[in-house]
Amino acid sequence: MTWTESQKDEADELLVTINFGRGEERTLARAALQRWAGDDPKRLAYIAEHMSVDREVDTFVHELRGRYRRHLSPSREAVVRRAPRWPAIASAIGFSACAFAVAAWAVNPVLSEQRFSSAVGEQVDAALDDGSHVRLNTATSIQFVNRLRSREVTMLEGEALYAVKHDSLRPFHVIAGATDIRDVGTRFSVRVRPDDVDVAVLDGRVALSLRSGGPVVDLDANEAARATGTQIVEVSDSHEFDAMVSWKDRRLQFDGTPLSGVVHELQRYRVARIVLADNVAARFRVTGGFSISDPDVLLRSLPMVAPVTVKFQPDGTAVIASRR
Repeated sequence: MTWTESQKDEADELLVTINFGRGEERTLARAALQRWAGDDPKRLAYIAEHMSVDREVDTFVHELRGRYRRHLSPSREAVVRRAPRWPAIASAIGFSACAFAVAAWAVNPVLSEQRFSSAVGEQVDAALDDGSHVRLNTATSIQFVNRLRSREVTMLEGEALYAVKHDSLRPFHVIAGATDIRDVGTRFSVRVRPDDVDVAVLDGRVALSLRSGGPVVDLDANEAARATGTQIVEVSDSHEFDAMVSWKDRRLQFDGTPLSGVVHELQRYRVARIVLADNVAARFRVTGGFSISDPDVLLRSLPMVAPVTVKFQPDGTAVIASRR
């Protein structure tokens, strides 16, 4: 697009004022929006798409009447049409809305809710009610809220890959810790840790921001970033990007990673504990790709890539020690 996120937000606010403002507010908003659009075809198309919202809302009316009859009861069924007042874009937009649809759009009611989770070592593929798909990695829990004019996922813990169905009228948000990831149709991975959130984009683009405010960071395909509670740091190392997304193929990718880091990752896929017996073993570095289909196979292979021994105790605990 040819405009920034803040400029797009300005247009969105003007559109809201046009639909729900009063008298002079609406007149001023129309004039401001016309100036914002100018003769830019992309901006005119953006406005036309959003001003046709009543046609999109009509598809939800029947279901909403059943779900929200007591809360959103229309006073009349007639559709009120307004004559176009902007010659420059009159051919692209029109004013039409029934009272019920406008009220429903303003309230943004919940159409459906879904919860998904995966056990330790398990991956779960799920279809969301909006047509998007999600793959949950080990020990992951999410909640999806499908609303009339927005879609929201809250990641409670873990890691997930999202393949989002395009719908510019209903943005798709993932809330992960202190981070908000906004998307309109792409494929990206999100991992939630206690202190930060990893986001890696495989296709398309996402807008990453801190919920507390601050600048928006756009990530395109093959780009990644790590967000803490105070800042967003882009990841430039291609090996680190590969490590962020390799789990989708049920693999773990390491590039000179200390064995302590390898154990930390592997523990996510194993219920029984993994213990590093000494600091010397913890410092050995590991490079390579490993399947996570059976974590114990990876543990047994460690002596082939590092000077360590691995012993399994009766309760399943794996003890890794440096060779003496």
